[in-house]
Amino acid sequence: MKMCEKSHSINIPRSCGIVLLSIQSKISPLILSILRYKVAITKHKDSEQTCSSLYNQNDMWSPAVDFSKYIEDNESIENEDLVAWVTTGFLHIPHAEDIPNTVTVGNGGGVLLRPHNYFNEDPSIHSADAVYFSPGDEESCENNRMACYAEEICRPTLEPFTYHGFEGVMKFEDWE
Repeated sequence: MKMCEKSHSINIPRSCGIVLLSIQSKISPLILSILRYKVAITKHKDSEQTCSSLYNQNDMWSPAVDFSKYIEDNESIENEDLVAWVTTGFLHIPHAEDIPNTVTVGNGGGVLLRPHNYFNEDPSIHSADAVYFSPGDEESCENNRMACYAEEICRPTLEPFTYHGFEGVMKFEDWE
């Protein structure tokens, strides 16, 4: 999608790519019309806040919010505030480890909005807190204050670790 009319400093059009990290399966009844699209770009409207509604479940054939109407108006999106409607999801195949509950660690979805030729260089170069190190700077007190502390200041004093098994732990037999 084209972001603006200005070109990059080397005359390449600026743009942004939308990278889907996961995709939804292709089930799409009318009440879930958003699922027909992986990505949909529309002109921002205050009246179009959500792509679905809790009340859609009450009437599958005439839903309270029908996302397909957002796109059917075929309005120009040039030089407008845009909304990217992105569908993400994942397929979960039940397995024995789901009992008593399904663990969600490792499951997820997401979207990246990644600029292409939008900046002339990495914009973080101009960050106020950016620091440039050259080889050998790690031992310089001017660049690395920790390099000049005495060794004993940097090292914590810890007692040696000892382990005595389960001594002193209450046993079930002691409960009687």
